[in-house]
Amino acid sequence: MSHLQERRILFLFCFFLCACLLLGGRLAWLQLVKGEKLAAAAVKERTLRLPLGNFLRGDILDRRGKSLLDPETTWVAAVFPALVPAPLEVSCPPSPARPPREESPAEAVFGLLPRRVQQEKVRSFLLASFAKRSPFLLPVRLTEEEAASFKKRGVPGVYVIPLPRRYGPAALARHLIGCLKGSVLHGEPQKGIKGIEALYDSFLAPPGDRVELLTVVDRRGRLLEGRGLRLRGEGGRIVKGKNVVLTIDGKAQKLVEEIMDRFGVRGAVVLVDIPTGEVRALASRPQYDQNTGSGDQFDRSLALYHPGSVFKIVVAAAALAGGKVRPGEKFFCPGEYKFNEKEVVACWKREGHGVLNFREAFALSCNTVFIKVALRIGRTKLEHYARVLGLEEGLAGYPALERGGVIRIGAYPGQLGNAALGQEGVRITPLTAAVLAATVGRGGIYIPPAIVKEIKDETGKVVKSFPRPAARRVLPEAVAAELQKMMELAVKEGTGRRAHVPGLGSAGKTGSVETALRDARRNPVSHAWFVGYAPVEFPQIAAAVFVEGGGAGGAVAAEIFREVIEGLQRIDF
Repeated sequence: MSHLQERRILFLFCFFLCACLLLGGRLAWLQLVKGEKLAAAAVKERTLRLPLGNFLRGDILDRRGKSLLDPETTWVAAVFPALVPAPLEVSCPPSPARPPREESPAEAVFGLLPRRVQQEKVRSFLLASFAKRSPFLLPVRLTEEEAASFKKRGVPGVYVIPLPRRYGPAALARHLIGCLKGSVLHGEPQKGIKGIEALYDSFLAPPGDRVELLTVVDRRGRLLEGRGLRLRGEGGRIVKGKNVVLTIDGKAQKLVEEIMDRFGVRGAVVLVDIPTGEVRALASRPQYDQNTGSGDQFDRSLALYHPGSVFKIVVAAAALAGGKVRPGEKFFCPGEYKFNEKEVVACWKREGHGVLNFREAFALSCNTVFIKVALRIGRTKLEHYARVLGLEEGLAGYPALERGGVIRIGAYPGQLGNAALGQEGVRITPLTAAVLAATVGRGGIYIPPAIVKEIKDETGKVVKSFPRPAARRVLPEAVAAELQKMMELAVKEGTGRRAHVPGLGSAGKTGSVETALRDARRNPVSHAWFVGYAPVEFPQIAAAVFVEGGGAGGAVAAEIFREVIEGLQRIDF
């Protein structure tokens, strides 16, 4: 072999050696250094994504940890147009009499839907969505039976998946809970716009506005066997929002709502736990649908109303505490009180109560006597005691309710007299009325009402707690004890007889509020109140019942109170 040939062979050997080293190094670099990124890029290239609104919102629980939302599972169809063959051979439903036929994917999917949702707008949506070729959700929720039928007559690329509906038909405390905006079906983030949903949105909302439904296909666009669908959240993780735990008792709330529905009333019922000041039930009627927003969203339990004769509790407290009246002091009621010849306020008992003492005047709700006593107290002192008793304070844990009442009594004697009857210059919420009864029930100690206990993550760990508001004495024990006797007498022998709870005992005060409204027969419409507590020995629960157009407080409002207290004895409350 010549020297030249040796050099050529050596050159070729070195060339191929270098080429192999370069190729090997490149391959090693791709596999060892860039392998994971390239593999991820390849998977990403073949991944079909369907964005959804993030439905992993935290729950709203009662004090026992039970959901107040009644969440339910519904079913929706996820469509990946790239995986749907066209034209499509279908038979709806399959039968020998109806052989398979070819249809466009949109028409085929439309034909598989239940008849109740086969509307032109749904057909138009399908046609437009298939034309875009991007994955989409059908904006129609299916029942479990409809979903099963849909699966049996399935179409490649169309998957029926479970999707929770946040509010079920048995959701409780809807006005308190509030509602959301944003549709999961349209890929929109959900955001609280009313109630607890809005006030605690930053805790309830999960990380990220959206989640994705993913599936992986091969290079020919066919679904990979065994991969199916999977859910992916922000940063690749699925993280739920936090749960808000309320002081509401679900059993008590359900009982109250059922009683209100049975009576068919418009109004509110509030229950307050006397030992703790926590709100156990907060119900408003008429009801509304949280999913659609239809119905009456006005929350009467936290709305301001004239309290009527319920305010006589405050007048009595101020008079007794200020030494302006003695419980046994005698008065005479002729059936009206004359401020002057032109300004006369009638007692509800037009013929008059005659001679009676202050305790009896409270039990019988005598307007004449309470106007006289209010004039002794004076506007400044009466406003002072109303505020001391917490009538203008809000609800702990519910910043949307800044004030539980407005006390602005006019300077003229007639205005003070009307305020004593809860008709002018005084407005409070049903919640505030229940808190007032609770203050009397616990012997003159005021505890600000609370509605939120704590916030927990999905593991049950407490991430934020709400300390119980501090209690303070607002009435001397002797004054509170006398008020308790007066409220007991109102139920035993006075206007609140229908609120009596056999075997347990109850105490309370009726109220009715004149309005400018007229019914269909042109008769005046009055709103009804009853506030009270039970049992008489060791009071545990205070309640306020407000009924729009309910007439006298000793009628339907007192009956609702009695049924609520009797019902609480039957449940594990």
